[in-house]
Amino acid sequence: MAVTQPRDWFESELPAAVQADPKKIEGFTGTLLFNITGEQGGTWTLDIRDQKLDVKAEAVPNPDITVTMKDTDFVNFVNKKLSGQMAFMTGKLKVKGNMQLALKLRNLL
Repeated sequence: MAVTQPRDWFESELPAAVQADPKKIEGFTGTLLFNITGEQGGTWTLDIRDQKLDVKAEAVPNPDITVTMKDTDFVNFVNKKLSGQMAFMTGKLKVKGNMQLALKLRNLL
């Protein structure tokens, strides 16, 4: 099923995907802050520790990685209509923080 707004992905699709395949977060420990701008945007924090994912609709201080995207770009990204590489190169995806850690997220995103 295609995601129509960021909230769907954070609150339903992502937890279900990780539960179905825990290897998506294997080898990753840290916090990711997503700042999604636009009408359907919001702030979500993913806390990944001990092979467990905790999603919160709030910001945390000092995340390991901060990802910023516009809501429409994010929806296209999670629906695989926009590649991460293209989004990053065109400025639609901004990542701050531990880039080595961010690269471990390919399986998750």
